Order: sequence, then C-alpha cells, then structure tokens
Amino acid sequence: MSEVAVKETMLNFISGEIDATSDSVAIKAINLRGRDALESTAFPTRKDEDWRFIDLKSITRNNFVSVSSAGVKEAGDISDHYLPESLNTRMVFVNGVYNEELSSIEGLPNKVIVGNLSEYGDHDAVKEHLGTITNYENDAFAPLNDAAFKDGAFIYLPEETSVETPIHILNIFTDSDKAFYATPRLLFVGEMYSKATIIEEHIGLADNVYLNVPVTEFRLFAGAHVHHARIQRDSKQANHVSRPIAMLDQHAEYHSYTICLGAKLFRNDPRVIQNAQEVDFTVDGLVLIDGEQIADTHSIMDHRFAHGKSHQLHKVVVNDSAHSIFNGKIFVAKDAQKIDSFQENRNLLLSEEGTVHTKPQLEIFADDVLCSHGATIGHLNDEEVFYLHSRGLTEQKSRELLVYAFALESVESMEVDSVEKMLLEEVIQYTNRDLKG
Repeated sequence: MSEVAVKETMLNFISGEIDATSDSVAIKAINLRGRDALESTAFPTRKDEDWRFIDLKSITRNNFVSVSSAGVKEAGDISDHYLPESLNTRMVFVNGVYNEELSSIEGLPNKVIVGNLSEYGDHDAVKEHLGTITNYENDAFAPLNDAAFKDGAFIYLPEETSVETPIHILNIFTDSDKAFYATPRLLFVGEMYSKATIIEEHIGLADNVYLNVPVTEFRLFAGAHVHHARIQRDSKQANHVSRPIAMLDQHAEYHSYTICLGAKLFRNDPRVIQNAQEVDFTVDGLVLIDGEQIADTHSIMDHRFAHGKSHQLHKVVVNDSAHSIFNGKIFVAKDAQKIDSFQENRNLLLSEEGTVHTKPQLEIFADDVLCSHGATIGHLNDEEVFYLHSRGLTEQKSRELLVYAFALESVESMEVDSVEKMLLEEVIQYTNRDLKG
C-alpha cells in the first residue's frame, strides 16, 4: 500500500461531492486537475517540515461541507465594508459565490475587464493563464480550490492602460448551520505597461467555523505595475489557507501587502517569480494576533534572472497565547547576478505565553548579489514605557502607543486613504485591549 493511501487527504475533511461544473473548457480542466490531486496528495502533519509548528486540529476536527449544503445565512447590509474610492469598481463574493446585486462595475477604461471568471472562461487570457503558475507541489489546499471553484474575479488590463480607482475584491463570509469550505479565486492579467491597485478583503460577518482557501494569480507582462493589498478579517473561528502567486516580466513591479487580523488559523504562502531581468517586487506583511490564534507565513522570493530587486518586511505582534510562524526564503538562481534583495521579520511579544518561530532563509547560487535577511524577537522596551509614563501617560496607554507605532509603518504603505484609515482603527482596537505585562 502506498504512503498516500495510508495518509489522510483533504477529502477526509470535506463531505459530499464537489459539484463544481463549468461550461468553460479552461475552468473545467482546472476543476478536473484539482480533483485528481485531492485524491493523491497527503494531508500535512507535524512530520512535514513546512507544517511542523502548526496544530491543524481546527481543520481535522471538523467535517466541512459545500456552501450549498451548509445552510448559510444572508449577507444583509454590508455597505459599511464598501470603499468610497471603489464605488464603481467593486466585486462582491458571498461565501465564494459572485453576487452581482452587491457588486458595481462601471466606468472602466476601454477594453478593461473586471468580471466573474465563470462568465469569461473562454477569454483568451483565461485560457492561456488560469492555473499555469500555481504549481504548489504536494500541497493539499490549492487542489481544493482548483477542484471546487465556480466563480472568481477576473481582471484584465490591455497594454498601456491604467485604472485610476482601486479595484475592490470583497469576499464576505456569513453565518451558517454547518461548517463549510469556500474557494475564492482571482486571476489578474496585466499586459505591457498597465497599472492598477487591487484591494482584496476577506471578512467574516459572524463567529462561525469555515475553511477559506483562496488562490490568487497575477501575471504581469513587461512594465506592468500592481499594488496589491490583502486584508484578512475572517471569523476568529475560521481557518484561512491562502495561495497568492505572481509572475513578473521585464520592468514589471508587483507590491503586495498582507494584513492578518482574523482567523483561528491563518496560513499564507506568497510566492513571487522573476520571469525576466529587471523586476521590482515587495512581499510585506503585518500580523496582529491574540487569544489562541495561529498565523503562519511561508514566503518565497524567486529570482531566476539578473538585475532584480525585492523587499520583505514582515511585522508581527503577539499577545496572550497566540503563535506566529515565519519562514521566508530568498532564492537566487545560478547566473542571476546583480540581485538586490532584503528580508526582515520583526516580532513583538506582549505576553509570556505567546510563541514565535522565525526562520529567514537565503538560498543563493550566484556570486554577485546583495542579499540580506534578519529576524528580531522582543518585548516592549521598559525604558520607552517609563519615558512615556513620566510624560503623563498611564503605563497602559504608554504600551498601547508603542504597539501602535510598531504597526504604523506597515499600515502607511497602503495607497488608498480609506483602507489606511480602516487599518489604523483596527490597530487602535487591538492596542486598546488589555495588554499583558
């Protein structure tokens, strides 16, 4: 009997048939590929190096059903979550299903497409790029998305086209009678010298259990420029396992900023692939967790050609018994000279019960590069707390102010005013909670 036959697969934790069907040849091929992988890919355990610090009981103790079988509730009025800058460039997905009534897509530049993947499944860009760069070997989660997604966001920018207003992809998850799984999908294709800002949000409206497995694919051709903000505010009982990946051609720029605030278990595996010389990309992150939350980031900055620049600043604040894991890799292939890459993981522990595991990595096969990495773990500085306390602030407010300042650098990277304001309010709410000494 094979090892896979002995081990459990993702199919052990989901109930019923995966009923994704599509008229699109491209989407149907991805669905079938995912189903084949689900049957043959073992579910991860602590014996697997990339999962050895994570307790996956929040997934394995549940039996997730499809959205259609979960008894999901209506979304109701979600207008508070709309961005004023994106009133006419907004796509809303409720539990992974596109909601045309809540969406608003108007006034886009000529030939720009922002729409549901199921409606554009036969578009040339979808047939050429969908599923082509999501090569997650031995991954039990990406195949679930492949197998089960029906709807998704499709964004296509023609050559030399700029979308001035941010495009808001709003993923809403509602209360339900049963734990369910959802598979949001996003395909972005930016032709030469196109430009856009993408705000991707995941918001849980209740405190229920669900499994959110989004896959996002960005294909940027020469000179394309994208600012991509990912904001995760799932239910504190949810599991969020995301697979964002981007491939960049010459002179392309991709700047990604991931904010983790919700979910009981958050696993994020961002990858950026340099597909030609002279690219520039960012893979920054901010994690604010407390209670018994787990946040795990495994990133890869993949430099395959010469003259590339990349940056990663991953900041984490841990309170109570929360647990953060970071494993970031800078990979530089042979002959990929003149690479300038920076990676740093900064961790702030607010309690004695919190846990941080960090492992920045360099894997370099070229000799003319400028690459650096580092990690810090520490508590609030007693002298700084005392100084603010001596200036009239209470000790609690002094600590809150220092936590706020620690997180501020990441929030200020946002290019959308309402998003920056919203995140600052989230940081304030986090820091206003009782911080343990």
